[in-house]
Amino acid sequence: MRATGEGCDLSVLFVADGERLEMQSWLLAVSLAVAHEGGPRPRFFAYATPARLPDVAPLTRDLYDACGVELRPLPAPPAWRAAYPHGNKMVAAADARGTARAVFLDTDMVCTAPLTAMASLPPDTVAAAPEGLPTWGAEGDRWARAYAHFGLPMPETRVRLLRGRRRESPPYFNAGFVAFPEGDFATRWIETALDFDHNCAIAGKRPWLDQISLPLTLARYGYRTEVLGEAWNCSLSRRRDMAAAAGARILHYHRFGYLARAPQWPAILDAFWTRLPSRHHAAARTALADAGLLLAA
Repeated sequence: MRATGEGCDLSVLFVADGERLEMQSWLLAVSLAVAHEGGPRPRFFAYATPARLPDVAPLTRDLYDACGVELRPLPAPPAWRAAYPHGNKMVAAADARGTARAVFLDTDMVCTAPLTAMASLPPDTVAAAPEGLPTWGAEGDRWARAYAHFGLPMPETRVRLLRGRRRESPPYFNAGFVAFPEGDFATRWIETALDFDHNCAIAGKRPWLDQISLPLTLARYGYRTEVLGEAWNCSLSRRRDMAAAAGARILHYHRFGYLARAPQWPAILDAFWTRLPSRHHAAARTALADAGLLLAA
């Protein structure tokens, strides 16, 4: 049961490499298909390493087919200074998909509203929501040193982080949702991250290298930034009150248990059973229950 409606010049991509990410991708794929049903539909892409592709479950492949998701091999990673699985998002982003713009989503997300607005952003613009907390660069001169490494001044612009004290910060974004122009942007992001990884003597780069290098890339190459609100990347982690989740377009749940508390969970689960071929229901029920998700009222 595929979504209907005309396409739009937008790709939406995620990485489903490994059993846990693959299971998370079930919910993301279904939510993307439902959110765009009956209207303009982006092209959907899932990526896994070539070594993992033969082990992608028939359940996953059949669900992707039902949701209009194309499964692709992840291109080879660059030569990071040390292993960096988070870098797979940049590698996937750099693949050619034949659209003008793309949105990368972390796999531990679900989509509750269309993403088609990202297709109409100007070609020089990257969109992302600020990080929740100052997980890197909160103290000392790390940001100044990072910009200086590329011969850049510290930016005067500040963003307001989305969790805790909601403090102001130099541009720092959660890389779980990044809307970007196809073409050079992703390769520039990788190049910036590689240079920073190998050549800038600053501690604590992992696992934040993707998020550190994102604003550095924007500054190096003159991209404009569309600073998105919390609705575009609503973190559910350790959230006592789920009121903010009610109007969110993207739920970033981090752990399955947080998603089970979201008000959208019953509808997401119902859509999942509707989209998934019935021959896979027993296996999916066992997998989701083992992950700690509530499967019945």
